[in-house]
Amino acid sequence: MNKVPPLQPGSSARTLLAMVFSQNVSPGAPNSLLQVAVKNNQQPVWYFSDKGLLHVFFGEDGKMERTSFLEAWKSLPDDNEFSKEYPNSVISSIDATVEHLAASNVFFIAKRKNANMDVLYLSAKVPRGIPFLIELTAAVGVPGAKCAVKTPNREFVPLFFEAMESLIN
Repeated sequence: MNKVPPLQPGSSARTLLAMVFSQNVSPGAPNSLLQVAVKNNQQPVWYFSDKGLLHVFFGEDGKMERTSFLEAWKSLPDDNEFSKEYPNSVISSIDATVEHLAASNVFFIAKRKNANMDVLYLSAKVPRGIPFLIELTAAVGVPGAKCAVKTPNREFVPLFFEAMESLIN
């Protein structure tokens, strides 16, 4: 429990709270809802919730070499591959997108052209060594992107797609 020094009305303070990935998980499918309870002196407990997107857990160790990526992609069964369309996403620059994703620990591996589309291969990893092998397809300046992902942990796929949508929009 983090303690914040007493505050006067209208003032604020910052504190850091350590979070552990996949600890004290509620039953059911994982979701991005972060439930918070704050004890205070004016009322017993103040409750609120917010989104805690998966990409905040992407680690700096998520970068894969090209050959490792290819081997991992081939080693995962086809039913561990999922895709999602983002019809409103517009990639205005490949370089800027790669840089933006890298700032959130989504790492560039390779790029290829497929007709007028750019296909980016990327990797990310969450704690406990769970990798995400990513194929992001878009035409620069044209609305619409498609993201395919392969991962050994299928239960995190909806959270992954939610995080990617926030990163590419």
